[in-house]
This record gives sequence, C-alpha cells and structure tokens, in this order.
Amino acid sequence: MTTDTNTSPVPEPSTGLVREWTACALVRAATRFLPVPFLDDAVAERATRTVVSRTLRAQGRSYAAPALEPLYRDEGARRRGFAARAVRKVLFFPVRKYTKVITAVHGVPNDVARVLLLGRATHRRLALGELAGPAGDQLTQEATEVRAAYEKVVDEMDLRLLRGAVSDGLGQVKDLTGSVLSFARRRFTRSSEDAEAAAQAPEGAVAEGAEQVQQALDRPEVVRLLEEFDRRMDERLARVRAA
Repeated sequence: MTTDTNTSPVPEPSTGLVREWTACALVRAATRFLPVPFLDDAVAERATRTVVSRTLRAQGRSYAAPALEPLYRDEGARRRGFAARAVRKVLFFPVRKYTKVITAVHGVPNDVARVLLLGRATHRRLALGELAGPAGDQLTQEATEVRAAYEKVVDEMDLRLLRGAVSDGLGQVKDLTGSVLSFARRRFTRSSEDAEAAAQAPEGAVAEGAEQVQQALDRPEVVRLLEEFDRRMDERLARVRAA
C-alpha cells in the first residue's frame, strides 16, 4: 500500500518495522510508571532513539542515529543544561510522576501514537531521499526541520481516531503494563545495542501488544488519517524549505 499525497508515493513501512516501532512506543509510554528519577527519561529517550535507528537501518543508511539527535531528543532537554535539568527533575519528580500516572488512561495511547507518527515521519523522509547524510551540520539542520514540522502537524491534527485505535489494540492484551515495565527495565536500561535487539524480538505480552496495535492501524479510517499526516508533513516542510 502507498500513501496518497501530492508528492511521489512512498511504500508503506514493513510489517516488521512497524512492530519494532510499536514495541519501542510501548516502552516509552510505560516510563510513566517508572518510579526512578532520570531513569524514566533515559529509557524514554532510548526507546525513541531506537525507533529512529531501526528506521535508518531499514532504509539502508550507514550513519548512526546520533546524527539525527533532534528527531528523538526532547527539545527542552537539548536546550537546558544538565545541572538545571537535574534540579528541576528532583524537585518536581513526584508531582510530574503523579500527574502522568493519573492521566495514563488517555496519556498512554497518546504516547504510543506520537512515537508511531515519529517513526512514520522518519521513514517517509528517508524514503524520499532526504536525510541522506553524511553526518554533519546539514544533516542536523534537516533533522531539526523534520522534528519541528512533526511537532506542528501533531499539534494541529485531530488524532482521536489514532489514539482510539491504539487504545483498542492495547485493551486486548492482559497484564500489558507489568510486562512492558519488566521488558523496559531488562532491555532498555543497558545499551543502545540491547535496546535495538529487544525491539526486533519483543517478548510475551509486549509482542502481543505490538501485534494488536498493528492490526488496529490497518483500519481504513486510520489509514486515511496516516495519509493525511503524510500530506501535512510534506506541505509543512515544503513551506519551511521555500522560505
């Protein structure tokens, strides 16, 4: 299946790649429940970085994921120094964590949806020959533009259909939260290599959750929403680059 936009059609990401994205998205969402300051943010970033890294490999790019750091690192984390972030993290961690837990019913599907859309945006840019490398200032600038466009488009779109589909898929799996937390602690707290291997071979309920979400993404109404996301990303980036 190909997207229906005003630009050249791009093949859909493979089933295997989308499952890898989904496993990482589940890990990122589960960091809401990790009760350790700094570890939650580190695991969340590693999960998102793994989405970018696996997409690079799927598209045959040879440079490493850090060349596209703006795509996967939180903008606030990039702007603030470590000391400032550390103080804020320790002071506000209980409040932030409590808020994330009590909003998890809606927040988890949203977290998963956002990671899936980031994977899709990265896949499309690479498939169109963008982000070609080599690593350097130009590539970093391109990645910054893609991330800014992604944030703008995600903020503007009504993603309730996507979040609902994700929620429906996750609701089919028993004991998912505990399984994902265990998976995250064992496989996403060590090294990037271990996280990549884990994304390629999720276990138990994590694999089942990824399968259920992927099936939900095949709904016609969700496919149309994803095509609209592609179209808006293309238009946003075209305007930025024409300026």
